[in-house]
Amino acid sequence: MESTAAEELLAATVVALPSDEHGYLLPAGEQLSVPFVKVADPGWLDTQVGLQAQRWPTVDRRVLATLWWYSVSQVFLTPALAALLVTGRALSPKPSDVHLHWLSDGRVFTARSTAVLEGPDPVASVAAALRASLKMAIPAVARTGDTRELPLWAIATDSLANRLLWVGRACDEVDRATLLAARVVDLIGSPMPAPRFVDIDRRPPRTGQVRFVRRASCCLVYLEPGEAKCASCPRLTPANRTALLRTAADFR
Repeated sequence: MESTAAEELLAATVVALPSDEHGYLLPAGEQLSVPFVKVADPGWLDTQVGLQAQRWPTVDRRVLATLWWYSVSQVFLTPALAALLVTGRALSPKPSDVHLHWLSDGRVFTARSTAVLEGPDPVASVAAALRASLKMAIPAVARTGDTRELPLWAIATDSLANRLLWVGRACDEVDRATLLAARVVDLIGSPMPAPRFVDIDRRPPRTGQVRFVRRASCCLVYLEPGEAKCASCPRLTPANRTALLRTAADFR
């Protein structure tokens, strides 16, 4: 079977990355392809959020919806952003062009795009398509979780920043990746907050710095008994956050 333009662009993106970084772009195991537009289906989305209770059985609906969006918001935009940074062209993140690789327990680890965005400015095209997807998904998740939309927009910013930072690290283009994150979010516009980054010094005898996303959002996982706040959680004190990120920097 002849490959499509989207498949060829994905292949060009994957081959440019180290093999141990392919996991965010290529599915593994038996997974069902679910169109991203299903997020706008209240019944389907209600079921997905409910499935989160298998892993987080003691938290409320607001937290379950937030955790679901924290995961999916990182996944659906990955093909578009990775291709854009690596090749200068973009796989489409439009709702109708993205398919989630869905597991029966509701988890989603990867996604694929079925189309390539065309136009004179690939960055602007990606931003416009992302805005369409976010404007579809965020109100739906907010309704299902009975929560506010603004925290979900902040999660989307951090997801975008994290995924571009991941690609930037993988291809040694961290500065270009963080600049691209800022430009894409600026083009998407309000109410999406600007991405923030912080450079953390490695501890001796290692030298240099490691860049991390300075999160504006919280996934709320710490509300689950036995779970702690993430290393970059904005709810940590600045001193605690820096200490945890410095430990993380030792492993990069």
